[in-house]
Amino acid sequence: MKMEYESYQAKSMVNKMRRVDDWFWCKYTLNPYRGCAHGCIYCDARANQYGLSETFDQKIFIKENAVAVLERQLPRLKPDVVSMGGICDSYQPIEGERRLTREVVETLSRYHFPVEVLTKSDLVLRDLELYKQANRDTWACVFFTITTFDAEIAAQFEPGAPSPERRLAAMTEVAKAGLMTGAAMMPLLPGICDDDDHIVDVVRRVKDAGGQFILCGGLTLKKGVQRDRYVSFLELHYPEITALYGRLYGDGFGTRGDYEARLQGRVREICARYEIPDRMPRPILPDDPLAANKRIAEKLLLRAYGLTLDEANSYRVWAYRKAAWAIDEMGDDIESIYRRTGRKGLQSIKGVGKSLSTEIEGWLQPGL
Repeated sequence: MKMEYESYQAKSMVNKMRRVDDWFWCKYTLNPYRGCAHGCIYCDARANQYGLSETFDQKIFIKENAVAVLERQLPRLKPDVVSMGGICDSYQPIEGERRLTREVVETLSRYHFPVEVLTKSDLVLRDLELYKQANRDTWACVFFTITTFDAEIAAQFEPGAPSPERRLAAMTEVAKAGLMTGAAMMPLLPGICDDDDHIVDVVRRVKDAGGQFILCGGLTLKKGVQRDRYVSFLELHYPEITALYGRLYGDGFGTRGDYEARLQGRVREICARYEIPDRMPRPILPDDPLAANKRIAEKLLLRAYGLTLDEANSYRVWAYRKAAWAIDEMGDDIESIYRRTGRKGLQSIKGVGKSLSTEIEGWLQPGL
């Protein structure tokens, strides 16, 4: 399929999230390109919520003024993790010619914003020295989407992307360079690559390549062109499992019942077997005066995730989440609060009651 490219004048480059993302630990997101040539069959960026067109994998908009817009935005923002590649791959083929992502990372680095990039491309190795410098200055992470090493499945569902083998080789180089790296097994496709054999293969090889974490997520089927295209593809190439999707999804965008929790639980068990975390470690920036807040919030959010996998009462899950957000967004250092007022001070934090204050106290004491 012939790709079209068009210059685009962006009004904004950095999207500020309401709360820190507890998967990628970012506060900001950024996409140098609008559209993606990788053409992944399952990609939910076709969903209307992202404001992209149905043909976003056929026509790519290049944000020519990206650096100029960043020069206006960044001085007004508090430095925190900027995540790239969550919607449109920052290292899709056009980047080899235009080098726009490289210019963006250079600009973020000048303003001391830590950066992470999720990609399906080994082109990122071209900029490895740049990420190494960013990591020395603040923090940088380069990680890769890998859901299977089955060459036939990968070629079918990710037709425009470099092979998973090339991504793994790139991960090895990133790990050798001392950067945080790992794999996003997202999405694991029901009936195609969500079985234990596929998961073990990815986890084992990522660990051997120097990966430091695994993230797992299932497939969403959002109403409209994304769902229609994916289902049509299944009917053509995998007709034997279309009934499975009917049972799992019905008319919804997510799976019914306990499928997602069981899937993530199996990934957690396999990761534990190979001694690799099934969550990304949260970066703590140098000289952060609220580092303790971030560490405590991370622990609370990890507890919430664990409770989700255990299919605990949603009230308990949200109690941990709300407490984590409150602590993460405080302007006061939680260690100082605890030193001054003890457990009563912890209980005075919004969302932290008697039970959670006892748990938090146990986390704080070793550091005193």
